[in-house]
Amino acid sequence: MHSTMARLLTATGRRSALPALLLCALLAAGCGEEASLPTGELLIETEPVTGAKVVINGVEYGETPTTLAGLPAGPILVYFLLEGYHGKSVILDMPSEGQESCLVTLDPLVGYLSLDSTPEGAAVFVNGKAVGVTPLKQEPVPVGQVTYELRLANHDSLSREVTVKADYRYRYAHELKPKSGQLVIFSRPSGAKIWLNNDFQAKTTPATFDLVPGVYTVTLYRDGYITAESTIEISPNARETIDAKLKEGDVPFGMILVPGGEFICGVNNAASDERPQRKIRLPAFYVDKYEVTNAEFKAIFPSHEFDAVRAHFPVAGISFKQAEAYAEAVGKRLPTELEWEKAARGVDGRDYPWGNDFYKERCNGKTMVGGGVKEVGQYPLGASPYGCLDMAGNVYEWTSSWYEAYPGNKAITQEYGQIFKVLRGGSYFSNRFDLRCARRHYDRMDAVRADYGFRCVRDVEPGSDAVRAE
Repeated sequence: MHSTMARLLTATGRRSALPALLLCALLAAGCGEEASLPTGELLIETEPVTGAKVVINGVEYGETPTTLAGLPAGPILVYFLLEGYHGKSVILDMPSEGQESCLVTLDPLVGYLSLDSTPEGAAVFVNGKAVGVTPLKQEPVPVGQVTYELRLANHDSLSREVTVKADYRYRYAHELKPKSGQLVIFSRPSGAKIWLNNDFQAKTTPATFDLVPGVYTVTLYRDGYITAESTIEISPNARETIDAKLKEGDVPFGMILVPGGEFICGVNNAASDERPQRKIRLPAFYVDKYEVTNAEFKAIFPSHEFDAVRAHFPVAGISFKQAEAYAEAVGKRLPTELEWEKAARGVDGRDYPWGNDFYKERCNGKTMVGGGVKEVGQYPLGASPYGCLDMAGNVYEWTSSWYEAYPGNKAITQEYGQIFKVLRGGSYFSNRFDLRCARRHYDRMDAVRADYGFRCVRDVEPGSDAVRAE
């Protein structure tokens, strides 16, 4: 017995490495007898990873995969330890002879990851493995450094790293960036200047633009031709083309021709100052398609200040005198209220620029959510018969007319006379009644209100090409 133990101690090099179970077996054999060593072997493997420490009675037996040998046959308690995984105790059977194997599954330590994306439906990959789509709710992920990725068709992929702790819950929301679309613009003749959503572009036609998906108003202009404008939607990763044939004429840039002729003015069944309804003949004139913007006003009056993001918002808080001064400086004038009404409602006496039925989504009035002045041209479905925009809502627009009774109106009021100037169109403060084309508003020439703005007109010269082009 003692000589056998001595040989084992010599072979192991240190007593602490001698299995306690083997010592017990040797002691049980008794003194004076030679004990035979167990010959069975047990191969231990772990999944989903290897490298787990194998511990029996406080003694390490290497890392998986490992082979146990020289232990008494029968059940043994084995403990597995690996960083990032739960410790695990397993009872295994040691064979008396030959070799057997066992596979032990380790349970990883996890945190929980929730992901939201705009738009939804993005595929989620964690450490390169697909785990679901957004919105993803409390997906178990391993502790430590984790990389997740969101992938959605026609959008740029998004990848982030996060350090995950055991049992912690993490939630992230991401807005996925759509891939650019492409817009190709041709014109006949070529060489036309280009504006995209009222922003002047350095290129002339033909030209190609890589654009963030969305709706774009494309404006083309060349001297001697009438401004051409169209609206187009650019989809992610798509290519769209505009091929415009420019029409000869001398309509000033940014203006629309309102042909001469009769139109229906006023109404008989609403406010008393809108009576009587009658037909009026006006000569042709040009009118601004949009309300005058902050950027345009500042170009004439450099002291005008505004937030950079509001360059294409209508200039507001403007008195009649300021509006008149601007119009004169750019070679235009303020419209009469009759010119304004014809430009807004056409010739058929409609209630609103788009027709007789009110649609709150076609104008920036009091009924819109998130009130306040908006960038010009945001309501293309609210265009007038001639193509003017924002003639219902956004800001009131000064006219050159005094607030006086219409011919044939016998009502007497002290406000009539050359005291107040007429404003038209309503504003973002206005309800549907005040957004009608025939509605008249008035105020002092020096009045400044947050929703007062304007647009301009210009006379058409007799025999103009613009008149013949209609």
